Amino acid sequence: MPEQQQKEQVALLLALNEQAVQPTEFSLRGAVSTIGRETGCDVVVQRREVSRLHARIERQGLRYVLIDAGSANGTYVNGRRLTEAHPLQTEDLIGLGSGPSLLKFVDPLDTYVPSRGLRYDDQMMVFLLDGRALDLTPGQSRLLLLLYRNAGRLCTRDECALHIWGQPYETAQHAAALDMLVAGLRARIRQADTDSDLIKTRRGLGYMLEQ
Repeated sequence: MPEQQQKEQVALLLALNEQAVQPTEFSLRGAVSTIGRETGCDVVVQRREVSRLHARIERQGLRYVLIDAGSANGTYVNGRRLTEAHPLQTEDLIGLGSGPSLLKFVDPLDTYVPSRGLRYDDQMMVFLLDGRALDLTPGQSRLLLLLYRNAGRLCTRDECALHIWGQPYETAQHAAALDMLVAGLRARIRQADTDSDLIKTRRGLGYMLEQ
């Protein structure tokens, strides 16, 4: 019984794709755990977009911190690409390069913190604002995903049009359609949170997501 209790107190990485990830359950007992395509990694992910050494998780006191190890295609948490070390919270979804998340982080000792702010659940493919799903059109969802994955960076109107419609921003018709789509997206966000002003406009240039 003591052994079972001890096992239950250890944070885990759980495979969301059992064919691509080995082992399918990994206990984060060491000070550093490695993730990548190289067979010497603690968690081996057989995907071409995954670097040999893609990421690592460091145990820092009672916390576990995910760090991208200079991978070619990036490390994601809950759909957002990491630009710095990320303290993991239980139920965080970890993606390696493109495609859906491949790992889930589970910490039985993690203190529950109510979900705040904007978050993308790439398993359900929905946006959550303060834990509530946003009801978006496909175009609004594509635009918000572009802004979300580039949070803090200005996305040009050309980028937005290409991501939404698959063609460059060329005509006045495109300009009007993009303006309407952004206005509609803002309205949907404000329906969920009347004080929310996440999307900033740089007139004539583009849009940026701030959280």
